Amino acid sequence: MQRMRSALAIIGASLGVALAAAGCGGGGGGGTPADIVGRVLLTTTGQPPNPAATVTVAGAASVSTGVDGSFTIRNASSAAKEITVSATGMTTLRQALPTLTPNAVNDLGDIFLTDSTYNADVDGVVVRADTLAAVSGAVVLISGLRTTTDASGAFSLKGLPVGLGGTNQPVGKVIATGFEPKSLILDLPLGPTAPPDNLVNHLGEILVSPPVGSIPGGPFTVGGKVTLQGQTVHSGVTVTLIRVSDDVTLGSVLTNDAGAFGFWAPVGAYRVRAEKAGFETQAMTVTLTRLDQPVTANITLAPAP
Repeated sequence: MQRMRSALAIIGASLGVALAAAGCGGGGGGGTPADIVGRVLLTTTGQPPNPAATVTVAGAASVSTGVDGSFTIRNASSAAKEITVSATGMTTLRQALPTLTPNAVNDLGDIFLTDSTYNADVDGVVVRADTLAAVSGAVVLISGLRTTTDASGAFSLKGLPVGLGGTNQPVGKVIATGFEPKSLILDLPLGPTAPPDNLVNHLGEILVSPPVGSIPGGPFTVGGKVTLQGQTVHSGVTVTLIRVSDDVTLGSVLTNDAGAFGFWAPVGAYRVRAEKAGFETQAMTVTLTRLDQPVTANITLAPAP
């Protein structure tokens, strides 16, 4: 009997050790700590949620977004696979996390909440703006989801918020070694990829430019200056480059204090559109015939009536 009690005591102690070990790292499955930052915006308004959104990642306490929608999660598990974001009046988002870098700050960028569903799929191709050659290995980040282009420059993302886009607000970016970072602006809101049509939102060609330095320096092939009537500072004007042949938007930039802007684009005809809240939108068409002969588009915006 004494030997049986001793055996049971040993078994119980072993179970205690096993249970203690299993209890470590709960909620995230262990993993070296990682910090996560980002910003939450609403597809309906483009503004931060008010009241604040709640952001949760395994291995760390939930946090609330700030007045600008930003959040910081300290010491999350680097093994965490999902982020959950909820806000009043919005559909709760449960979204896969990109692979987190341990002992580092992982920036998810802007994450958008919708009052609809998260089943909008997209695809596209990243190409050089000067030669239209495919750019492989480019990182595409949209609403907190991340992927990398293949050898043909192609990429796809699934589960984006329906209704994302349709404004001049960037919804993500493209980062490629040897190229300028490219902000992504969607001309039309994303539709659902759902039965009966299962339509994928095609983003087409996304042009990335070789480094151009600070505007108004070069090199660029289409550039100019936007003047705001009655103003001494001409920054914050959204200038969009549109290819005339197929009406495809190639990119958008913001003017600096002097109103300057620039694009690197291949030979062709383009429509340059300038717009800013409180002013009348203007556009002009230019034709680039040689890459070593940049064309200039100077535009003046009058106050809206």
